[in-house]
Amino acid sequence: MLVWRRFIHTNVSRYLSQSAVASNSPSPLSILRKKTGYSLSHCRTALQQFNDNLEQAEAWLHQRAQAEGWSRATKLQSRAASQGLIGIITDKDSAAMVEINCETDFVAKNEKFQQLVSHVANSLITNQKDKSKEKVFYDKDALSTLPSVDDHSKTLADMAALCVGSVGENVVLRRGIVFNIKNNQLFASYCHGQINNASTDSCRMGKYGALVNYSQIDSTITNDSNDENTSTLSSTILTRSYPLRTICQNNIQKPIELSTYLDQQDETSQLHEYLNGYIYALPSRESTHDLFVKNLSAQIEQQQIKNIHILPMDIRIQTPDPIYIYYPSLCLSNQPPKTDQAITREPIVIIELITPTTERFILHEKSINYKRIPSLKEIIYIWPNLKIAQVDFRNDKSSEWTRKYYDIQDKIPLTQAIDNGELVLTDIFNNMVSFIFQYMNHFDKTK
Repeated sequence: MLVWRRFIHTNVSRYLSQSAVASNSPSPLSILRKKTGYSLSHCRTALQQFNDNLEQAEAWLHQRAQAEGWSRATKLQSRAASQGLIGIITDKDSAAMVEINCETDFVAKNEKFQQLVSHVANSLITNQKDKSKEKVFYDKDALSTLPSVDDHSKTLADMAALCVGSVGENVVLRRGIVFNIKNNQLFASYCHGQINNASTDSCRMGKYGALVNYSQIDSTITNDSNDENTSTLSSTILTRSYPLRTICQNNIQKPIELSTYLDQQDETSQLHEYLNGYIYALPSRESTHDLFVKNLSAQIEQQQIKNIHILPMDIRIQTPDPIYIYYPSLCLSNQPPKTDQAITREPIVIIELITPTTERFILHEKSINYKRIPSLKEIIYIWPNLKIAQVDFRNDKSSEWTRKYYDIQDKIPLTQAIDNGELVLTDIFNNMVSFIFQYMNHFDKTK
């Protein structure tokens, strides 16, 4: 009895030990599944058909997926593809930007779709043999017929069909462009809403993209990523309107330290905002902007509100970590400004003037980051062209934000932050009209 039990114990232990060793070696099925991403049933069928030959099984899977992808692509081609990604890739003397569309934002986040974007961008820049043309545009048809960078026997349309078979949505190779530069030119690029994907590091992707080539003035400036001089603001600023607000840290898009931004901003007249390591150049403010802000300041000053201070127009607001530094249109604080103060961290009221080009960024990006400031009680957004306002109030007890809307006939209360304070939009706009009329009369008399 004891011998029998020991015999069983010994053999079971040996069996388990051998099984554990064997399980450490991945099976052909798991290898094929991980390598191709196709379903287990398809991978199993391929291995059975080719007697566990991984190379032949993988080739068969790709052929079948492409055939199924073409069939599905034909069925789905009438469906709208309004989502997708912009892909940008650069090398020493050329750069490519492509737009690939899909049906939903969900698929745009899919790794297979992102790999297709990277593959198309790489194929575009690799197939560009003629460097004599500065810009070469590709429409949908031209993109589709280009050979794949990995397999010249297949076209980019074939690769798109493979992607369709994988993601199950209509995929469109919308358009592309290749830039070729000369020795005295440089590249700068930006992707808004950039996606970080380890498998597509060479291709930067996002919802919006900008690719710029520009002439080099100083021959000592290069594209060398080890050249520390390329990180100065004076050599890298590209001013653009807000909808495609261009990132402006340096040519290799490397984040910079806050201290570097603060030092360099003092050395240039161009305004820049700091967004968690990245610098953005602001468009020049219109003269009416400053006039409107002065009218706002004058109306608040006339109320002689105790312990409320209007900060200078060029002061910046800094948020808690992660650090964002913005230029507001106007800022109120219960702390008087110090001599040469450039930044405040404790605003109680922020006023922003909204234009069509700044609306999207102020109402979304800025608004979200402003509300992280503990001292802030109220954010006022004014549309001078529409003569309306939107105000976000913070509840002192719950710290939750509520929103109200006002038109030109209303008075905007400042009572959430200030006792008995208000803004009268009618007076502000009337003062604007009066000033402009007086200015035009003065101009006519001097002619």
